[in-house]
Parts: sequence; C-alpha cells; structure tokens
Amino acid sequence: MSALLIRSTAGEGFEGHFRLGQFWPRAGRVVAQDAFTTDEWAVLTADPCLHIGPAPDEAQVEAEAKVESLKARVRAASNQLEPGDFDADAQPKLGAVKERLPEEARKVTAKLVAEVWAEIARPT
Repeated sequence: MSALLIRSTAGEGFEGHFRLGQFWPRAGRVVAQDAFTTDEWAVLTADPCLHIGPAPDEAQVEAEAKVESLKARVRAASNQLEPGDFDADAQPKLGAVKERLPEEARKVTAKLVAEVWAEIARPT
C-alpha cells in the first residue's frame, strides 16, 4: 500500500481546508492511495488549496495512523457528551471525554479534544 501526504495550502490564518467531507490541515495528513476512488482523487488533485506529495517514511505513517485512530475515538466520545459535559465556552470538558475513553485517557489531551471539536463544529 502506497501512501501520500495531503496538506492544505490555505493562507495564513487558516488551519486547513475541507474537501470530500474531510479536513486537510496545513501540516498535512497521510492517506493510503486506495483510500479514495479515482473520481475522488480527481477532485483532490484538482483542488488548488491542496498539495499532494509523497508520504514520509513508514514509521511516521504508522504514528499518523495511530493519531487518526485516537482522534476518531475522541470524535465518537465527543458525540456522546451530555449538556453538562461542556464548559462555559461550549467546549467539551477534558475530563468528560476521558471518562468515555478510560483505556486511553492518558493519551487524550486538551489540545487533541479542542482540535477534534473544532473539526466537528466546523461546517463542511
């Protein structure tokens, strides 16, 4: 399986770019070449706000996959939150997310929860 790095070329002040219902950060995200159909790759490669290039080495790909997997679990946990699980700024409380992920609580950080919540709350 070959992998590619897709990153946003959005200007300063933008964290990234949405395309095909996914957020593409400025830092980039590694994806497998078989993750998208031919038509979807055509959409991605035609987008002037995205740069697609070779992926970093396999160790980095594996690390990125682990982060994406954890983010998916944080996203699922965030979708289970109750009204009292949010702070005054309508952001998920870190403890509430960790309670829903007891086996991975030590890996869940405030920064990760905020990043995932920004992706959830952002319109596509």
